[in-house]
Amino acid sequence: MGYGPIDEETFYIDGNFGDGSEVTGKGLFITNEGNFMYGNASLSYYDPETKRVENEVFARANAQKLGDVAQSMTMHGGLGWIVVNNSGVIFAIDPNTFKEVGRITGFTSPRYIHFLSDEKAYVTQIWDPRIYIVNPKTYQITGYVETDMDYESGSTEQMVQYGKYVFTNCWSYQNRILKIDTETDEVVDELVVGIRH
Repeated sequence: MGYGPIDEETFYIDGNFGDGSEVTGKGLFITNEGNFMYGNASLSYYDPETKRVENEVFARANAQKLGDVAQSMTMHGGLGWIVVNNSGVIFAIDPNTFKEVGRITGFTSPRYIHFLSDEKAYVTQIWDPRIYIVNPKTYQITGYVETDMDYESGSTEQMVQYGKYVFTNCWSYQNRILKIDTETDEVVDELVVGIRH
């Protein structure tokens, strides 16, 4: 796929025209990060039943490039949520047609999204010590989980949940795992580990 305008495309796979029937629901998405600062991230879809890969599905379905550095993707609430790091955006897509249905903007550099409910999720970022709180229903940033890190060396990464607590590792020269109470949106404890370089 070259530079310049992109035409929206109706998918024609195995005799079906882009109505969602070409996606079996048993496939998987592959986020292709691309080169930093080149805006060439992409999304591929692999169907293990047909052993077929469709590349650039986001760009082809939406007539626009995905952006700069596709960091991660999560499925939740019947939608695919693509975190595009250097573009500062999270796209919500219909996983059957690959069409964008919404987006969340206003981030510094998002990395991962973790859903607490249909109306609340956390987003970690690089170069920002806060964890953003978003409402996936309204596609809005609603608040922050504050940490005691600074902007130069404080970032968080992937998250896991156990009960009402979310645990996240701190990135780049940090040595902690933070424990967040999802009811109060506050860091309540930490575990000191080896420094990440």
